[in-house]
Amino acid sequence: MVKFINFHRIDARSLIVYRNVIESIFLKGAGVVIGFLTVSLTVQYISVKDFGIWMTITFLTSWFSLVDVSFGNGLRNSLVLFFDTGDDEQAKKYVSTLYFLSGAFALALCVIFGTIHFFLDWTTLLNITSDQPVLINTIITYTLISFSLQLLLKPINSILLADQRAAAVAWILFLVNVLVISLIYIASIFLQQSLLVIAHIYNLVPVVVFGSISVYYFRTSYRHLVPSISHIDSSLIRKLVSISGQFFFLQLVSLIVFTSGGLFISYYLGSDSVAPYSIANKYFSVLPFIYGIFITPYWSAFTDAYIKQDTVWIQSTIRRLNLICSGMAGLSLLMLVVAQPLFSVWIGAKIQIPTSLSIWLTAYVISFIFLSNYNYFINGVGQIKTLVKASLAGIVLYFPLNYVLFRFTDAGPTSVVIAGTIWNCFLLIVCLRQYRQIMNKLRHEPSDYAFQD
Repeated sequence: MVKFINFHRIDARSLIVYRNVIESIFLKGAGVVIGFLTVSLTVQYISVKDFGIWMTITFLTSWFSLVDVSFGNGLRNSLVLFFDTGDDEQAKKYVSTLYFLSGAFALALCVIFGTIHFFLDWTTLLNITSDQPVLINTIITYTLISFSLQLLLKPINSILLADQRAAAVAWILFLVNVLVISLIYIASIFLQQSLLVIAHIYNLVPVVVFGSISVYYFRTSYRHLVPSISHIDSSLIRKLVSISGQFFFLQLVSLIVFTSGGLFISYYLGSDSVAPYSIANKYFSVLPFIYGIFITPYWSAFTDAYIKQDTVWIQSTIRRLNLICSGMAGLSLLMLVVAQPLFSVWIGAKIQIPTSLSIWLTAYVISFIFLSNYNYFINGVGQIKTLVKASLAGIVLYFPLNYVLFRFTDAGPTSVVIAGTIWNCFLLIVCLRQYRQIMNKLRHEPSDYAFQD
């Protein structure tokens, strides 16, 4: 491993990436452990029924989080350019304009959620059974408004990521997790069980943490980027909305593809068939999760290399990442070999996991990991129009493909995994072709950096 990385000859950009990767793996790994402990502690503090209600509420907010991610990605690539060129004035305009957009959107959401609270019964809409429907409706509105406020505070994540400080973002999330589990533990000792207390903890902690962290960084490292009304540039609004809209579409398509498996299985085969898929998917998703932590710092590193037209670093990094992916593929095959014995120990004989499901999940994981390399490069250099068009065409075909597999084959629950693997391979071909086009253009037609095709 030491020979492979060759620390004595490592370049500054790669050194930053490796440092972020190591810290992020530690912090997010610890976050996963804390997450499991938090779930256990929460279930002990409140009833299983209330816990299920809270999980339903958090699932609802996860869909709205796409907006936060999309706005952030729209700023992230632009800031890398200004950090490299030292154009603090333009960077401040982008930061101020994004905070203005985030604030306007957050205010609009607060007004919308506050208004519909008086007309919409969330418990009926979400099929929540509770003897306190008024309280549940209030908690849902409260949670949605809290999430809206977080939209205004989270652009600091994009600034840190653009500055190639992914580990700092991981530290922030780690701090949130530690505070949440600590407060739940304290509440379990001194307070009676209450879903409202859980809502207070989960809603207020992120707001306080992100607010405090934002103030800290804008008073220290990013004093030159402090948002101001005078630096809001109306000419940038359309550009940021356009870029954010494209990232939003890509995030939405990914969410649909990656989270719809259980829904398809339930619809075509019944809810009893969901369990084998869910268990096997949870087992095999370990590798994509780990690789996701590893690949995250490369986004802004690719942006930096593209701005500086460092084709040598880009090509060597892609080759190195593909070698790592080959090793991950070997691990996924090993997981396949030991899958059935592990399933027997983990869940016993109650639920049978078809071998075909495990095989196709292995293929899915391998294709997904290799896709990540080129997908992160394309997102990092901002050339996403082709990917948007391909995703639009792909999602139109994705639903009929699932229909055909469920209705006209004997694949059963494996159908969604086959469709997902085909989806990954399709996007891998598109991204690989786009990567080669971008690299050829960089080598033969060097020009100023541009965020769009």
